[in-house]
Amino acid sequence: MLLVCVNLMSIASVPALAAQITEPLESTTGVPKEERAWVETIPQVTEPEATEQTAAQPQDEERPTVQTLPPESVTGDQEQAWTEAAGLSEPEAEQQPQTTEPEQQTQPTEPELQSVDAVPLYFQTDYPDTLYGSGTIETSGCSITSLAMVATYMTGHVYMPDELAGYFGGYVGNNMERLEYASTQLQLPWKKAENWHESLRALQEGKLVIVLMNSKSAFTQSQHFMVLTGLTEDGKVLVNDPYEPNYDHWALKDGFANGFPQGYISTGYSGSWIYDVDAMPEEPFIYYEEPEPEVECRYPGLELSQEDKTLLAKMIWVEAQGEPVEGQQAVAEVVLNRLVADDFPDTIKSVIYAENQFRSADFLEDAEDTQTQYEAIDRALNGPYVLPIDVVFFATYPVTENVWGEIGGHVFCYRW
Repeated sequence: MLLVCVNLMSIASVPALAAQITEPLESTTGVPKEERAWVETIPQVTEPEATEQTAAQPQDEERPTVQTLPPESVTGDQEQAWTEAAGLSEPEAEQQPQTTEPEQQTQPTEPELQSVDAVPLYFQTDYPDTLYGSGTIETSGCSITSLAMVATYMTGHVYMPDELAGYFGGYVGNNMERLEYASTQLQLPWKKAENWHESLRALQEGKLVIVLMNSKSAFTQSQHFMVLTGLTEDGKVLVNDPYEPNYDHWALKDGFANGFPQGYISTGYSGSWIYDVDAMPEEPFIYYEEPEPEVECRYPGLELSQEDKTLLAKMIWVEAQGEPVEGQQAVAEVVLNRLVADDFPDTIKSVIYAENQFRSADFLEDAEDTQTQYEAIDRALNGPYVLPIDVVFFATYPVTENVWGEIGGHVFCYRW
């Protein structure tokens, strides 16, 4: 199948979807924690041994067969044993998919397409330090890793998990909302399934499914996204699991090699998203973002420690978590503008904790800073900038008569 690129689509908002999930994420409107949207979590990962595993691999090597217990026979002690048995083992030798470079590249800025014959297998555990949402891809990125597998297969363009995390991880919402927002921006034909039976019919029709499992399943003790890639001849479900330690669970190995009984998926099923491969156009849309224009840095020589960034991110979250990204960046710029001014303190900590300056200072311990705030800090440091360098006040009302303007619910002011 020949695949080429077309133009970007405009950014569209995707409504939040209700789901039965148990752990809250960041709020976009300042509502109480118990009313916020929900977030996926996964089991904690221990430090893996050195391995030559590459992320973009179809999981097609033969795995040892072990006896698989039906879900109804699994006890709580056995499920705990699976978790304790998790670990990263040395993988068998695999082949790296090859991307053929055309002899003449007439449009070097456009992404190159290739034929993808099988859904690739990516592991979130390969990205322990890449921010995503309220954590990293390793801790909170099974949804975006699953989407990278699906998008790569459906478009023929290689989307890696860290690439999609960079595009969509700062989107304000929970991980289900980010999944849907990213799927729409990638122009993939998708829909939210009504129930497991609809997802099963979709697999029978050759469609792909991203499924959300809960703690009742054998795959996780919390919430976890995986890709269902199809069915075997005897009706078992083929699974691409982005959490690599699961492949070493004694009760799951046979399922990954030969397919899982449908009861393994219906037990612990929390929701799913169906992706229609046949509805893809012959010339699929390929998403990429234009690089930010280069501007002269107005804070030359200013370097923030990780401690400084964390403190500033928490302050932005408390002050502006529900504001647009420009508003969150503007809050960061006010702090940096004070930092380089002559009549304000000269450290991030002293600026934020200065007496009677920021009400957020009393609530930073409760902040749930996310990728959105750290991206705002990076833009505030390097530009393009939102505010002039002499704007040093913001509040929900004009602090001085010399008002620069408003962003969201904040009024930004120059010096007296």
